Amino acid sequence: MPAYHSSFLDYSQQVGNMAILPLRTQYRGPAPTTDKDMDIIDEAIYYFKANVFFRTYEIKSEADRVLIYIILYITECLKKLQKCISKSDGLKEMYTLAISKFDIPGEP
Repeated sequence: MPAYHSSFLDYSQQVGNMAILPLRTQYRGPAPTTDKDMDIIDEAIYYFKANVFFRTYEIKSEADRVLIYIILYITECLKKLQKCISKSDGLKEMYTLAISKFDIPGEP
């Protein structure tokens, strides 16, 4: 069974070998907005269970790299939430993780 790859292949904007993909949001930011049913965040959550078990993953596009980083971030969130007892503890941990520095693989 092969790993699932991102369906966002037609976006040419990129920064640091990562695609700048549209997000389904009401807030203005550096990423463009979209009205489609699924954005890259939804795609990462949808394919998380299937892709997390693969040791190697062939990167076919810059969108795949974004998908991998989001899956790594989801994994980190789940590790932090596993230790929490209550919902308020979980919210505090997620806020702390959101403002902390997240190490990207390959960075010194």
